[in-house]
Amino acid sequence: MKETHAGLYKKTLDLIPTALASRAFGIISEIKFPKAVQNSINSAFVRLAHINMDEADQPLQAYDSLNALFTRRLKPDARKTADECLVSPVDGKLSFFGEVSKGSLIEAKGQKYDVHELIGITADDTADLGWLDDAYAFTIYLSPANYHRIHAPMTGNITRMAYAPGRLLPVNRLGYLLTDDLLPKNERLTSFIEDNEGRKCALVKVGATCVGKISIVYDDFKTNKELLRTPFTKSVVPPFAAQKSDPIACFELGSTIVLLVNRPGFRPSAELSKEQTIKIGMPLGTWA
Repeated sequence: MKETHAGLYKKTLDLIPTALASRAFGIISEIKFPKAVQNSINSAFVRLAHINMDEADQPLQAYDSLNALFTRRLKPDARKTADECLVSPVDGKLSFFGEVSKGSLIEAKGQKYDVHELIGITADDTADLGWLDDAYAFTIYLSPANYHRIHAPMTGNITRMAYAPGRLLPVNRLGYLLTDDLLPKNERLTSFIEDNEGRKCALVKVGATCVGKISIVYDDFKTNKELLRTPFTKSVVPPFAAQKSDPIACFELGSTIVLLVNRPGFRPSAELSKEQTIKIGMPLGTWA
């Protein structure tokens, strides 16, 4: 029976145009209803998602669309940044952290995938990305209740970006259970950051069902904006300087990020534990 249900779920996912549905949801979420109606919609969403509005920089009545509420900013003192070199770029649940071996990552849920495939880089483009084969990885899941802006995990320059179109399948427990290679199948947008000491990270932002768009502050590109989506990699010229915990991107609803860092000398924080709730600025690790 379970196998029958799993097969039906997979067939249903294949039939649903998730990118189109997510784009439609994004359009609907941007509609500005009359104020009384919008307040009711926002209040209902806050209750259903259990959102902590005490951290938001504006009162609930100030958000004139559901998307404005999704992409709300925090009060300036809502998060503290740790002294460690690498900190969490998002609020969410730390679902995995561990080593990449020979370019392969095996997550706690049994998902195995190639990190080059995850980013969407072809074999011809990986000459300067050999460090990914021996990296350290963190996977953090964002729920609809979480704050949706993405911040710099380290101080450095954003030197490159990569876009890989794909499905917008649900990134949840059921999605992991019934979909092989879930994250590499979904839409991804990656920011590459490097500092003056040669420390590097790749911040992979993974789209999911009902994620209307992923936007970034250093380029005007947005995901899931066009019907025909073409993969690309390009340099950020001039490099975009970011301080640790500076806002650099945004999910329009929740999803998942995978953070890859170069491993030589890197030590993950001893305070980390699987499935823990994590906040922007909390320590992930440091380099010796």
